[in-house]
Amino acid sequence: MIEVRRSAREERDELYELWARVFDEDRGWLDRFFAVRYSPDDIFIARVDGVLASALHALPAAYVQRGEEQTCSYIVGAATDEAFRRRGLMGRLLTETAASYRHPITLFPAVRPFYEANGYITTSSLLLFSLEQETVDQLSSLAVDWQALDHIYRTANAADGYLVRDEAAWGFLTGGYETILLEGAYAFISEGRAVEAFALDHGAAEHLVDALSKAGITSLQTLAHSPLSALLGEEQGVPTPMGMSTRSSMAGVYIAEQY
Repeated sequence: MIEVRRSAREERDELYELWARVFDEDRGWLDRFFAVRYSPDDIFIARVDGVLASALHALPAAYVQRGEEQTCSYIVGAATDEAFRRRGLMGRLLTETAASYRHPITLFPAVRPFYEANGYITTSSLLLFSLEQETVDQLSSLAVDWQALDHIYRTANAADGYLVRDEAAWGFLTGGYETILLEGAYAFISEGRAVEAFALDHGAAEHLVDALSKAGITSLQTLAHSPLSALLGEEQGVPTPMGMSTRSSMAGVYIAEQY
């Protein structure tokens, strides 16, 4: 028998272990996530013959579009135990989640075609640029300040909209990525690539690109029609699809990985 429903508080430890098992996640990170974000009412589960087989966390979230903040949910931890895969369980959880709210459901996909098949549309893209390599030097950065990061993020994305990041979201991101913060610009670094980079003006863009190139960073992802893409030659950028939503009305809204 398959049971699909919201979770109950007494299922917390099972959910924790499912996430840890499926994603091979660091226990310290998981402890923090469950301390900060865990809310049983926002988690949907599937049990097969009583066994917790699949789950997702639909975190309460918000997005800004045309200057107005609106409610949404953001899915993380969408996990199905290996023994129960290919039975349609995650599709059922996505359907149950979307039917449970009037607002949009958003996510950053691990497997984009799967979510497209379940009614999700990609809302935005970044442009990927290769960076010229210079003499390798250590990256210098201002002290990481989430409010400074948030100001750059909101300002850079104001025209098309963005998923709101609270202090905890910034903490998860800066804990997971090397973060370079300069005056008016920042970048998240992963495996020698700037996977998210924003700058508020031409000067800040030049400073960031120079710092990244000297540190041996091989590529940079940023918004089209931005100071960074103008500096690097927008026509040279390769579109990289980002987050997804159940609502086409969110087209243009920037959605990336966050917790």
